Amino acid sequence: MKKLISLLLAMVMVLSLAACGGGGDDAADAPPATAPADDQLDYEYGEHFWSEEPVTYTAFFNDNPAYPMTERWETEGIFKAIEDATNVRLDLNIVDNSNYNDKVTLAVSSGEAPYIIPKIYSESAYVTGGGVVAVSDYVQFMPNYSAFVEEYNMQPDLETITQADGKYYRLPGLKETCLQDYTFLIRKDIFDAAGYDVAELEKDWDWKEFAEVLKGVKAYMVEQGMCGENDYIWSDMWCGQTSGYGQGGNLLKLLGSSYGFNTGWAISGTYGLNYDRDSDQFVSGSISENYKEAYGIIQDLVSSKVLDPETWIQDDETAMNKFYRGETAIISTNRAQSAGQEKGIADQLGEGNFELYRALVPMGSTNYQAENGRLECGVMISSNALEELGEEEFIKMLRFVDWLWYSEEGLKLTKWGVEGETYTVEDGKYSLTPGYYCNGLSIAQTSEDQVDLREELGYACGNYMYGGSTELLTSNFSEDLQDFYARQNAYRELRPLDPVIALDEDQIEMANLWGTPLTDTINTWTIKFAMGQADIEADWDTYVAEVQAQNLQSLLDLYNNAYAESKG
Repeated sequence: MKKLISLLLAMVMVLSLAACGGGGDDAADAPPATAPADDQLDYEYGEHFWSEEPVTYTAFFNDNPAYPMTERWETEGIFKAIEDATNVRLDLNIVDNSNYNDKVTLAVSSGEAPYIIPKIYSESAYVTGGGVVAVSDYVQFMPNYSAFVEEYNMQPDLETITQADGKYYRLPGLKETCLQDYTFLIRKDIFDAAGYDVAELEKDWDWKEFAEVLKGVKAYMVEQGMCGENDYIWSDMWCGQTSGYGQGGNLLKLLGSSYGFNTGWAISGTYGLNYDRDSDQFVSGSISENYKEAYGIIQDLVSSKVLDPETWIQDDETAMNKFYRGETAIISTNRAQSAGQEKGIADQLGEGNFELYRALVPMGSTNYQAENGRLECGVMISSNALEELGEEEFIKMLRFVDWLWYSEEGLKLTKWGVEGETYTVEDGKYSLTPGYYCNGLSIAQTSEDQVDLREELGYACGNYMYGGSTELLTSNFSEDLQDFYARQNAYRELRPLDPVIALDEDQIEMANLWGTPLTDTINTWTIKFAMGQADIEADWDTYVAEVQAQNLQSLLDLYNNAYAESKG
């Protein structure tokens, strides 16, 4: 089968090269006009990438303060392993997670971006100006990427990021199936004692019912002397100054997804617009009745002293420590964080003194899961790479990217490390070697002499560990995670993909011109509503007027006209 795919890809490559005549004036926008060297043509699906000569590629690196990069990552860990495996050294431009988007934007716009730009969630702001390459012009030289797209019918997913010129500018992480990751971790022992069977309630609870449950848990904790009337039992992470990006982060993204609009992290690149199936149009979810209802619930939780308004200004470590000390009973989680969270609370409260449960996100106006796509954040390629390397060496670099982010071999390396040294596989089951545990893989520490694979060596970090087959994506899943996904599949549905609209360069420029201040206005008010600094009822008309004043209707007309044209 692999040989057949390789042959098909080779045929596609030859046809593509034959079809490519003279390029345009801008080399960054033109597809390759000449064939790569023979050794590059011989690189096929499933083969190992190796550079005959040592080579260095510049790259951005998003440094997460939860597991900051250390020198050991380069001398003994992931970057040494990548170099040993490929003969490629990555010259890293290390940027703190909280400033990453701003730094990328500045570098791309100034023409000083490194060649490889990973962990990009939305490329919309970078399409115009020529700062990044239309990578879809070059995927024929990426056999692992191309084979995955073909095998799992990813083309409809890729259409969601395709621009008006018929090209896309981000190599996304590709997943065989959609696996909703982010949700809420609760103190099951406290919820049980307060009289709430979450395993039963979560099947069909909505946000209003969820809020009443949390109020009941708060009342129980006050009664038992676990907290005071003025204490909050929910003080969340991934929303504040570390990783909320001034948008409200994960909690508000999950809230908005339940009600069918984009908010929190999900507002990036959308300007708060979303597709409405009833009207078959794009609308502004940010001034909808669903928005008003959703944020009314958030305000109720804040005014009831259940949800801490500092959620949107504090750092993640502060939020985690409140949970670990037993001051709060619920916090956001994902599969990379849960093992560390369990260890953190065990260190504070002691084993056997708590019980944790990964709960389903409540429903809003729908029972859809928060995620519905099979594309993850991905990699942009700076135009500097093509201009400075030249076409042949540029294609060679794409071979490296293809191997590292899209081959099974590369994905195993960045997730698990080096087989025999950091992990073993027996009968299809992956296990870390005795000296390691890994919070990033939700594999808990079992002895004092173990070190964290991610913290010490950089494997299983967010710059590389996204995408892959379901087998690989779930290779680290605990029984707890498997149970969570079984419940999610049983009680929640996948939302259909929204229709695709593609804006041309002038339209993108106008969308950014109107949409940037619009998004800033929405985010400012959203945080005020979430913190209880503005009242969703009393200040609603003022908020709507300010949002509408930011060329909202012009932006909606632009989107809907483009959508109408796309339908023919």
